[in-house]
Amino acid sequence: MIYLVFPSSWHPSQPYLSLPALKGFLHKNGIHDVFQRDLAIELLDHLCTWEKTKPLYDRIVQELKELGQKPRHSQFEREKYAKLLEAEEVIPALKDEIDPAKMSLRNDDFYDLQRYMESLKIIDVWLDNILAPYFPSQLTVIGSQLRFSPYSSKEVIDSFDCPNENYFYDIYKEHYLPSILKNDIDIMGISITSVEQVIPGLTLARLVKQASPDIHVTIGGSVFTKLVDVLEKGSQLFDFVDSFVVHEGETPLLRLAESCRGNRDLSNVPNLVWKDKNKIRVNRPFAKEALNELPTPDFDGMPFNLYLSPERVLPVMGSRGCYWERCAFCSIPFDHMDFHVRYAENVVQDIKNLQEKYDCNYFFFTDEALPINFLKSFAQKLIYNDVNCQW
Repeated sequence: MIYLVFPSSWHPSQPYLSLPALKGFLHKNGIHDVFQRDLAIELLDHLCTWEKTKPLYDRIVQELKELGQKPRHSQFEREKYAKLLEAEEVIPALKDEIDPAKMSLRNDDFYDLQRYMESLKIIDVWLDNILAPYFPSQLTVIGSQLRFSPYSSKEVIDSFDCPNENYFYDIYKEHYLPSILKNDIDIMGISITSVEQVIPGLTLARLVKQASPDIHVTIGGSVFTKLVDVLEKGSQLFDFVDSFVVHEGETPLLRLAESCRGNRDLSNVPNLVWKDKNKIRVNRPFAKEALNELPTPDFDGMPFNLYLSPERVLPVMGSRGCYWERCAFCSIPFDHMDFHVRYAENVVQDIKNLQEKYDCNYFFFTDEALPINFLKSFAQKLIYNDVNCQW
């Protein structure tokens, strides 16, 4: 099985597009044993459910007792004790509010600005306190913060040895790793799109590789596309990651699956950075996808009931890259070799397919930049084809 995972954290209103795009492409090309999992929304829902987080509260009470019995405290222990004390007070006050706050974002209360802001505030305060045992690490609705830098391979790896702070290591291992490993997985793909996903994504890779060394763990996403030159020089990350897919990933993942299930020769897999014995190889030249030959993304298996939105919202793609590419501060040109566009009629067909299959009328463009001519044509074709949707 090819097991695709999107790690924490991301905006909780909708699924991210990377995994459904990959799954749809693999299905089109005859590979059907593909499973996708959004751990970002699963973990958020888990931590915002009182029944599931009672053990964390019990741990807060126990750690508070143990620290209180110590005759002397270091500076860190004093700070953690204060946080645990706060959490012991806040959590009982919010335990009957956290589930309703979460549910209010899934019903019409979402449209009441005051209630919407109150619910987000409750969730953020809850997350800040329920994870007090992992102080000083923090989690919010849309992001995480640990004292380990995601910009340093050494610090990322150091975080694995600190499960008392790296809550991803602790929680993934206890609650998610068993359900992952019960599957017959030969390839695990982890999509790391934002810097905040580096530690949770690589933590999962490390846990999986330790438990099942025969699984080929590959990392995709824009973060490591920017780091090809760094990876090529050698990295400790290759101790538990078998390969990185850089730039666009549909055809590379297909070829990787064919190679892993065939002659195991990775030298012909496009866009792959991999370790061949003791040498790091980069499969250049990098390739891009023919956007108008890509199928409609496949969202089967996504936990639609967990997203914090009163309506089902699905991401769609009209282009990749940016047609401007002149902003000195921008990293998008590093993610895409050049700008390319999907025909408006194909995007309209994607929306029709998704409407029919998933009963969805709300769509979110993931594009970095969309030309006005595309938008005009797209709007006209929606009207011509009598497609009633919001985008």
